[in-house]
Amino acid sequence: MEAHKRVFINTLSQYIKAIITTCLSLYTVRLVLSALGQSDYGIYSLVAGTIALLGFIINALVITTQRHLSFSQGQKDLHVQRKYFSNSLLIHLVIGTLLPLFLILFQDYLCSIFFNIPDTRREATAEVYFLMLGILFLTFLSAPFKAALISHENIVYMSIVEILDGVFKLALAIILLELQTDKLITYTVILQFIYLFEFLAYSCFAMTKYEECRPLKIIADYDKKIVAELANFTKWTTYGMGAVVLRTQGLSILLNRFFGTLINAAYGIALQMYGAVSFVSTSVINAMNPILMKSEGANDHDRMLRIAEKECKYVVAMMATLFIPLIVELDSLLNIWLKDVPDYSAFLCRCLLICFLVDQCTYGLNSANQAMGNIKKYTILMYTPKIAYLGIAYVLLKTGCSIDVIMYTFIAIEAIVALMRIPFLHNSANLNMTQFTFHVFGKIIPLIIFMSCLSLALHQLKYPLSFLVNLVVAAILGLLFIWFFVFTHEERQILKHIIIKK
Repeated sequence: MEAHKRVFINTLSQYIKAIITTCLSLYTVRLVLSALGQSDYGIYSLVAGTIALLGFIINALVITTQRHLSFSQGQKDLHVQRKYFSNSLLIHLVIGTLLPLFLILFQDYLCSIFFNIPDTRREATAEVYFLMLGILFLTFLSAPFKAALISHENIVYMSIVEILDGVFKLALAIILLELQTDKLITYTVILQFIYLFEFLAYSCFAMTKYEECRPLKIIADYDKKIVAELANFTKWTTYGMGAVVLRTQGLSILLNRFFGTLINAAYGIALQMYGAVSFVSTSVINAMNPILMKSEGANDHDRMLRIAEKECKYVVAMMATLFIPLIVELDSLLNIWLKDVPDYSAFLCRCLLICFLVDQCTYGLNSANQAMGNIKKYTILMYTPKIAYLGIAYVLLKTGCSIDVIMYTFIAIEAIVALMRIPFLHNSANLNMTQFTFHVFGKIIPLIIFMSCLSLALHQLKYPLSFLVNLVVAAILGLLFIWFFVFTHEERQILKHIIIKK
């Protein structure tokens, strides 16, 4: 299949998957909350959320494995691919075993002392904690096989598995309503089997389809140098992802200390909104990154930079058509979504969406840097300011600054980091800054201005549910603008060819 067609199909499958799983998830949460009750659901969320904080380590491992597999595929060296996969699987197996064993040591302290839960549910909480560690182990084992699927650009199969995962969780929620057992423990046990299905779906398919994933001669393929290379890449990827998690959770704590729990409620809603729309970016990135990595592996450096450039343009173009109308119509949307909207919810949502949009303007260069593999200096320069923001925010709050100043500072630091990527890649990868600025900012700035003016104009029209109509109309006109003014003639011809041929 042609590279352009794979990107189109993979992106489309990610969008369809995101819409279906989001709808399934929203309804599933409602049923699970009804079945478990607020107290038991709160216990599950507490335990699952505590362990989920380690999720960025798994994401870092997936990125590391996918990068090295894609790079070696570009080199067309099956032996090296197998070496990278086997050693990556070994790392996942070791960490996935040791980390849950380490966390077991804290089980009694967390479940008996630290967590604020009713005494009658402490034993059940301990069981849920133990079961969640089993899910963590399965997630670690699934990671290298997911990375193999991404590196082979088999996003469609991954989307099918994730949709089935959502369907199974919905079925579990429906069954849970009729059960008479301890529903909290039963829910977690069956959830473990769903994660087992996910692991088998990824691993069996990968071992059957891809030669480097079979046979699993982990010990025979062990290579100290490759393990060290993967570990070093993972270390700095983990630092970057950990910096983002620390900033997100640290800001929540600062807001709580200076403004109280009501601001936390607004910040939590903003994070949910951010998570719900982030698929716009991840769908394009997941579809394009494997090709980008393979190009660098094949020593086609110029093509790699062109793909990174296109990734920046496509992601921001798609985000602008959704985010800008959403930012304008946010008050109406929140009033429909929530019964009682906490103060500052709309403001914090707007700030996080703007930050995301700003960051993605050059995020394709982050992928380019990963492809080249020299990530230590880049990670320190680009992610340390994100951690430093917490110190700046604390000082500002201590001097009596408002939440507005705190969030404007957030946006400013995100913009500085986004712009820093351009000269950094110019020096490390010979990126043509003038060409990048013209091809990316020269295309997306007019789109952003158009979408802003259009959304504000539509916002003036007031009639029942006008915000929904405005969102749809703005998105359609935005897509037309992208077609005629953001895409080049060559890109339009390629897309026409894909659609007609399909």
